Amino acid sequence: MLINYRTKGMAAVILMAIFVWGCAPRLVVPAEVRQMQERAKIFFYQGLAITYYEQGQGQPMVLLHGFGAFSYTWRNVEKYFSKSNRVISIDLKGFGLSAKPDDNAYSAKDQSRLIAQFIKEQGIAEAILVGNSFGGAVALLTYLELAKEAQNPISKLILIDSAGYPQEMPDFIAILRIPLLNRLFLSLVPSRVQARMVLKKAFFDHGKITPEMVEAYGSNLAQPGAHQALIKTAGQIVPPDLERLLEQYPSINIPVLIIWGEADKIVPLAVGRKLAEAIPQAQLVVIPNCGHIPQEECPAETLEVMADFLKTRGNGER
Repeated sequence: MLINYRTKGMAAVILMAIFVWGCAPRLVVPAEVRQMQERAKIFFYQGLAITYYEQGQGQPMVLLHGFGAFSYTWRNVEKYFSKSNRVISIDLKGFGLSAKPDDNAYSAKDQSRLIAQFIKEQGIAEAILVGNSFGGAVALLTYLELAKEAQNPISKLILIDSAGYPQEMPDFIAILRIPLLNRLFLSLVPSRVQARMVLKKAFFDHGKITPEMVEAYGSNLAQPGAHQALIKTAGQIVPPDLERLLEQYPSINIPVLIIWGEADKIVPLAVGRKLAEAIPQAQLVVIPNCGHIPQEECPAETLEVMADFLKTRGNGER
């Protein structure tokens, strides 16, 4: 992969970060993260320990986080919907407390097979499958994977700023796809700085980025094996059969809610519009003054839209 001017600029930022934050204090895992991880459950997939969290009773809602994130991203969604639903958030392979093996099975397709197996082994039916960013792509592929079953256990999809179409690679993922530079970045730039850089890219309103968020994601990125998992996932993030997968979107025959932060700088709104056009029963809702992770930056608006969707089946954009 050639290093373009944009990537060179990112490299300059890396060098500045090394000098400015080289003596950063040790990360402190926030109490909210510790409390969440104390109730972790384990599912074994091909001998690998995959972590998940479960709260509430009722119709199952399965939550899939994005690239570099973990189940912490769903804390607002879990708190709200666990009053009426069985809410299950999963740390994808390579993230959170889940296993981070040195293999080449970190693609969205690989993750979707893992999630499909989890859903089948848990006996989950009539599930609401929710995915953000990379997790949205995993959710789409999980639905298509389970469509092979006699009865698809997914009854509704919610895609939040989801990957799903060809686009320009975000800076931080582009860096991770470049040999040598990727390991230099991850080893020399403190995890707290990495987290802050990505959050500033993901949020429209930087004032909503709290110190706790930075520490939570920084501690996640600092775990043993996390660097390897990031590099592996970044290298496999574009499916080799992407065109064939795009052709299957019209076969998704369940209600689909697509939520998008209007100011998303990572996966542009144009991708959301394409998804809404391709999926027959899709409804696109755009949240103004919001970035790539609405469930964290704009939780009240996101929860309201999700709750309305679960009550109705409206179509079109609003």
